[in-house]
Amino acid sequence: MRRRPAFSVLSILLAAALFTLAAARPKANAPAHPFGNANAITRRELRDYDYFLASDQLEGRNLPSRGYDVAALYVASQLDAWGLQPGGSTTGTNGPLQPFFLPIDLVTTNPNPAGMRLAINLPAVRGGRGRGFFSFGSPAPLEPGLHRLAYGRTWLVSPPGRGAPPLTGGSFQNAGLVFAGNGYVMGGRNPYQGLDVSGKVVVVAGVPRALARFQAAQMAYFRGGFKGTPPVNPIRPGDVAPVQYAARHGALAVITAPTLQQLTQMAGPHPGRLVFPANGPTYQVTKFLPPAAASVPEIVAGLDTLNALFQGERVSAAQVMAAAGGGPEPPSFALNPEKTVSGAVAVTTNHNHGEDVIGILPGSDPVLKSEYVVFSAHLDHIGLTNLSPACREFSPVLAAGDATDFGLTAAADQAHCDDINNGADDDGSGSTGLLGIAHAYAAGAARGVRPKRTMIFLWNAGEEKGLWGSQYFNQFPPIDIHKVVVDLNMDMIGRTKNPDSVDPDPTHYLVNPGSILVVGPDISSADLERTLESVNRRFQKLKLNHFYDVTAPDVTHDNLGPGARGQRIFYRSDHYNFAKMGIPIAFFTVGLHKDYHRVTDSPEKIDFTEMQRVAKTVAAVGWVIGNAPAGQTPKLNPHLPPLLVHDMAAVQQAGWGVLTPPLPPLPGEPF
Repeated sequence: MRRRPAFSVLSILLAAALFTLAAARPKANAPAHPFGNANAITRRELRDYDYFLASDQLEGRNLPSRGYDVAALYVASQLDAWGLQPGGSTTGTNGPLQPFFLPIDLVTTNPNPAGMRLAINLPAVRGGRGRGFFSFGSPAPLEPGLHRLAYGRTWLVSPPGRGAPPLTGGSFQNAGLVFAGNGYVMGGRNPYQGLDVSGKVVVVAGVPRALARFQAAQMAYFRGGFKGTPPVNPIRPGDVAPVQYAARHGALAVITAPTLQQLTQMAGPHPGRLVFPANGPTYQVTKFLPPAAASVPEIVAGLDTLNALFQGERVSAAQVMAAAGGGPEPPSFALNPEKTVSGAVAVTTNHNHGEDVIGILPGSDPVLKSEYVVFSAHLDHIGLTNLSPACREFSPVLAAGDATDFGLTAAADQAHCDDINNGADDDGSGSTGLLGIAHAYAAGAARGVRPKRTMIFLWNAGEEKGLWGSQYFNQFPPIDIHKVVVDLNMDMIGRTKNPDSVDPDPTHYLVNPGSILVVGPDISSADLERTLESVNRRFQKLKLNHFYDVTAPDVTHDNLGPGARGQRIFYRSDHYNFAKMGIPIAFFTVGLHKDYHRVTDSPEKIDFTEMQRVAKTVAAVGWVIGNAPAGQTPKLNPHLPPLLVHDMAAVQQAGWGVLTPPLPPLPGEPF
């Protein structure tokens, strides 16, 4: 056998080495990292993040609360450790974490029982029908003269409800009285016709039937987790509520007939005592409040007060209560001019704080780094539940409190004596996925894998209160919001169907493992849809489900909800405030399930494989868009839904989007 020359063996080894190097070298025009560092996201880290955010110690992350503050500190500490830049306060900060907070000032105005006074001066009875009384039996009429009415037992001032304007305090002396039906100037009807309210106190009963139906539907919509078609407020431009009419025409106060709930409160064990639900008083974002409008104090009359007001008048207290309950409305009239009331309504205003948490990874391109890709999720949840009296003694949070059961909790939840809505999926999962994405980008940048555009990682506050944090970020942006090219939002990405997920609610839609509901691209940006499809096909290969990616449900889309318009998911999370600014959006969610807004939304039920695949996909989509050539980022569709077009015009008219330096840290803000 002939021996091969030695050089032939060397040639083979050299050729093999060259082949290996060629195989390792990227193909021409192919990016070295087609999806950035997305593969660095692990199930283990996601599990750790979610178990922390959904722990009992954070008490459901209500905004505002210490639990929410702890969650914000936790996120900020991770961002700082990973070397991301802060996107919040730039002055007056304490320590390394506060700069990651975008402070949001919150305000609440509530009755001050210690400062409440009400007295009525009764003339001698001159006949009439005023001895009637909305109660069993017929109590004797009050003697003429001055009668002081006890706050809480015979009248009260109700705390403002969600979205209501702040309370107004004030005082009045020896004021005359007029009765003005339900007091609403609405639908061409003016109950004040022929009445002079200047210098007087206006007494009203109930609300117009259309408004009563709306209020009942609105409460049902809220308690039901914003499912179905939201009710339409019948109030139209030009309609005037009683306190508005009173203020505009010189009246001093408004006294209203009580609802059944208010009567129950006055008959309760602590009349006049200011008692809040488990999560505390109702707050509003200070900067969202419209300019203060003229208003007057509003008093709720109990039965004793109502009886005194109408003693000796042409209309009885019983008739007024019947009108308040939807019965026939008595005609408006001026009460006996010798009958007067004096009083003082005291209110207390308190401020609190919330915060968006923002981390930033600057882009690598000297030009494109002035454009932004936003990844978002909401950090808050719904906090604590009002336990039944039987369970309250077992609650470490409420055992010593005055929280009352308002019937908002299912009996099954109360039976477990659990008052903490952990929010492991809503939106602990989205916040967790966002932490994984931020970590992957930061770790990639540390070894030179950095996108051309700047990445913003945004944990929104107060989504559960009405998309507060994302509205604040878009209305008062700390960056040039018009340079945001896309928002990729995650809300509830941690649950999938399994044998234990059977849901009795037919309007809930939950995905199978390996699927994800995508909302927004079909509605707002076909370009974004194409990018998403391309990335997914080459990377995680999720089944992209567009069931909710519609605004008008049809046979195969969003057709489970009550009514013709379904669940309206497109309008229900933080991405929508970006859409209103004309920014293409994609919203990722697994859908609704039986633990939605319940104390049973706990971390042991999370599918961390699903969460990992979704987070990787979102990270990869952001990377591809972040590296797209100039002018080739997703564009809006030429035809958009009418409601979105309307809202885009409304925010433009309202002046959203002006670059706004963040507030310094607010009193009590964590550090």
